[in-house]
Amino acid sequence: MKVLFARVGYMKFYQGPKPDDEKPIGGGSYNTEKVGHEAYNFLQIDGNLYGYFQPHMQEPYEITLERIEQGYTSDKLDNVLVIWFATNPIEKGQVVVGWYNNATVFRSVQTPKSLSVRENYNYNIRASMNDAVLLPISKRKYTVGHSIQGTKMGNPGHANVFYLLDENGNEKDLNIENNAWISSLVKYVQDYNGPAISSKADEIQENVVTAEYSTGGQGFQSDVEVRLKIESYSMAVCIKNYEDKGYTVKDVSKTRSYDLHIMKNGSSQMIEVKGTQGDGNTIILTKNEVELSKESGGKMALFIVHSIIMNKKTVKKGSGTIFIVEPWDVLDDQLTPISYMYKLS
Repeated sequence: MKVLFARVGYMKFYQGPKPDDEKPIGGGSYNTEKVGHEAYNFLQIDGNLYGYFQPHMQEPYEITLERIEQGYTSDKLDNVLVIWFATNPIEKGQVVVGWYNNATVFRSVQTPKSLSVRENYNYNIRASMNDAVLLPISKRKYTVGHSIQGTKMGNPGHANVFYLLDENGNEKDLNIENNAWISSLVKYVQDYNGPAISSKADEIQENVVTAEYSTGGQGFQSDVEVRLKIESYSMAVCIKNYEDKGYTVKDVSKTRSYDLHIMKNGSSQMIEVKGTQGDGNTIILTKNEVELSKESGGKMALFIVHSIIMNKKTVKKGSGTIFIVEPWDVLDDQLTPISYMYKLS
């Protein structure tokens, strides 16, 4: 298993600097004043993606390929699963933001001379766009590392790179508690079948959803912080509601297009959770959510927590009113298109 974990700054799209997504959040001191090279990690160029991360704090910024494959000595390694992770802007934990399958990893930084569309920024990983997944903000929940108290062994350290082989090229024992998260995370990536950002339409949809949480403050970071807090709060309210009613509740939001799976007395149901500061009369749905509702055969419910109150940067405890649509079958005459993709050629 050839796997590489690479830490980068946090962005919505990694498509280069854009309004409300100007540069990576976090990711080291370089990103404080400048735009980190990872800003272009998911920009498609002739069917390929060119990714970058800085594995170490000091030059040479080389990736140790022999810690990905035992005894490897060449300057590039093919067919590597590269998992990109970043610091969650709210909870400050490390979360998966996307991945490259079947990637080529270069030992040294590549300095392009013909990739002007990405400002000729450096790269050290290359993959086909068809082998890549960039998670929407709402799906960036899978944490990297363990949460065992009293030890950091087994977690990514201060370096932005984490290998499956130790410094002597020996395989780490994935069966011990400190390393158990590694196999689980790789399986999560391999089994993932939820939504991804892969087109301009997906970007527009993500911007529309995030704009719903706009505070008129500091752009992307402020709006994303509010979005993540309201979504987390609404999920907690929904879980408590069904658990109090005797349901077994499973959070599937990391991997599925819906949020919760509830079970009671042999019957089950899918739950889509929405949180809003508004009155709940209208909500924004993604294409995936609409399609899933129509395909659910009446086995899906819409759980809305509306009228949520924000106290500056925190949700007011106890605020919000619950409204449940059950079963939830999306009706076309109740859908209002709020954006279109128009092909010019």
